[in-house]
Amino acid sequence: MRRFLFWPHLIAGVLAGCVIFIMSVTGVLLTYEKQMVAWADRAVNTVSVPAGATRLPIDELLATAPKASALTLWNRPEAAAQLALPGNKLVYVNPYTGQLVGEGSAGIRSFFRQVILWHRWLGENTPTSKAITGASNLAFLFLLLTGVPMWIQRPIAGFRRGLSPKARDYNWHHVLGIWAAVPLLLIVVTAVFFSYSWATPLLFTLTGEKPAAEVKAPPSGPGPYEPLFRQIDAPQWQTITFRPAAGTFAVEEGSWGRVDLKSTWTIKDQALVRSDRFETLPLARRLRLWVRTVHTGEAGGLLGQTIAGLASAAGAVLVYTGLALSWRRLRAAIAARPKAAVL
Repeated sequence: MRRFLFWPHLIAGVLAGCVIFIMSVTGVLLTYEKQMVAWADRAVNTVSVPAGATRLPIDELLATAPKASALTLWNRPEAAAQLALPGNKLVYVNPYTGQLVGEGSAGIRSFFRQVILWHRWLGENTPTSKAITGASNLAFLFLLLTGVPMWIQRPIAGFRRGLSPKARDYNWHHVLGIWAAVPLLLIVVTAVFFSYSWATPLLFTLTGEKPAAEVKAPPSGPGPYEPLFRQIDAPQWQTITFRPAAGTFAVEEGSWGRVDLKSTWTIKDQALVRSDRFETLPLARRLRLWVRTVHTGEAGGLLGQTIAGLASAAGAVLVYTGLALSWRRLRAAIAARPKAAVL
């Protein structure tokens, strides 16, 4: 089996290695994106709470920025309210006074946007770059599926010291391949959904379901929205994001990665008419909702993010050691060729 799998494995690694390396390194940089953004905004995302103060109605908070596309509230007394403005701009306001506290860190958000651009499209979102990263991701899936049987055939439990460069690369390649195989498979399989439009319909087909037709949200009307906000039945809510144009309240009753604790509440004719709770959705839709947070590791909280980041780092080392071993094999093959006779 090893002899049968080796050459396809090597060829796929050589062809897609550089792109996989870029996706892996940028994946490491994105590991704690949300925590780092929150840390960068720490000076403006908290406020002092006056004694006996109550939060302003969301209508008044929206009035502080009429062009806001979304308002996000956190279920913590000291948390500032966040308003999303055109041009990827986020501002924080005091939910008790309506005064502007400050703007979110534009620098770190711009940095992560660039990292995502490289992670998904090699720096530029074009059909060609999307095709390259999509194909490279499928090649990475092939590398994992063909690599695991070979790594298991010659199991190496841990890192060894005092090895030659070639033996060291071989040791690292096998150890990281075995230990990172499962999280890397989850990362790579979920990435297919971002690269190819056929992935989601295939998921519905495999579960024997049909994709639901897209339904546009009904007009929400001019408000007031505060009475509707208070009708939301989610006593354990952590964050609520209201989008006036869509007329929806996105409610999270757990961490961002817990899609099973999310629900959507929709306004129609100035009434709260619908809630899409996770447990009421078809199986394929529920699985599809998990895709992004499984890909980032956020489905498992901070521990899941850490595992995803370490797996991405392992992916980068797998590429390096694999290419290094291939290069040494090529040099050895060239050196072993008989030299032409000298006349």
